[in-house]
Amino acid sequence: MNRKDHIKPLTVGFLTPFYDSVFKIFAFEKFYKKIASQIPPDKAIHILDIGTGTANLAIAIKKRSPKAKILGIDPDEKILKIAKEKIKKEKLDIKLIKAFAQKLPFKKQSFDYVVSSFAVHHIPPNLKDQAFLEMYRVLRSGGTILIIDIGEPKNLLAKITGTVFSLIESVGPNLRGFIPKALKEVGFYNVKEVESKFGLISFYRARK
Repeated sequence: MNRKDHIKPLTVGFLTPFYDSVFKIFAFEKFYKKIASQIPPDKAIHILDIGTGTANLAIAIKKRSPKAKILGIDPDEKILKIAKEKIKKEKLDIKLIKAFAQKLPFKKQSFDYVVSSFAVHHIPPNLKDQAFLEMYRVLRSGGTILIIDIGEPKNLLAKITGTVFSLIESVGPNLRGFIPKALKEVGFYNVKEVESKFGLISFYRARK
């Protein structure tokens, strides 16, 4: 694996086992449920989870939308192993594969929804544009993309927090408003920042 192809969870590999613990401290579960609430609960739709990590988002969606066919991708083998153990424990039908956002191994228009939570900032800056082109390619016409991640700061405290956070995570482009700009540039329409939490975490929605 080329280390330049992705940025590891929590930036460095040895912290991967503590990924879920860190997210619980910051009560990120509510963000997963926010995305899950946007998914039809009773349809057999196809969903791609970009940068699934430990599958927190995929699990939240599957519990709310049991008929959904969910496929999670992540380039990190260690975190996928953790995710598979969690899914097995929950007795859920979620498929996981090792893949990179910038080179998705799927045919065009394969999914009804593309979702992602706190993964965009882990895509190396020089590969982000290609990753968004790939997300657009695999999403079906009329489909929806839902992203929660660090966004452009909305107040002074958020700016300070973002600056500090950028010392340990690769969030610079996000802080400069990369996500909504990228969505528009690759062809998505009706791009909206649906909600912002703490003036720093943003929920984006767009259509193809």
